[in-house]
Amino acid sequence: MRTAPRPPAPSPARRRWAWRLTLAACLLGGVAAAGSVTVSFPLRGHLISSDAPNRVTLTTPWQEVSAAPQGRPHPLRRGYHAHLTPLRLPLRVPAGTPAGRYAAQVRALLFSCAEGAGTCSARTVTLPVTLDVRADGRVLSAPLSVTDAHLRGGDLRP
Repeated sequence: MRTAPRPPAPSPARRRWAWRLTLAACLLGGVAAAGSVTVSFPLRGHLISSDAPNRVTLTTPWQEVSAAPQGRPHPLRRGYHAHLTPLRLPLRVPAGTPAGRYAAQVRALLFSCAEGAGTCSARTVTLPVTLDVRADGRVLSAPLSVTDAHLRGGDLRP
């Protein structure tokens, strides 16, 4: 049995053009561009309850995405996280969205205890974030951090 000879591999220039055409087809064909917002928690004086319904929500002009922060258990305080892992919130921007800067916000509901004061409360922290939608469909955003100062100044949950 004879097999047909393989065609030569496409040149790097041809592969780049194929990639650009695929990207253009996706953008024009209604496929959404993707990105993410990452929220970190460099907390020093607050512990976050691992048993409470903590929630971080990203609200954009196009969608709302929520997730629960996770972390390592505290070695001495059962029911609390020692450190929270940075939380990546995925986002999708509809195809055809004009390039530009768009306002969004991250709202974190965290059940925390101030280590020094020994007081515990549910706090809501709201942080603005700017999403930069590029002409090529990429979405850029600045990283966000929820700090001890944010928790001290956050709204008490009603």
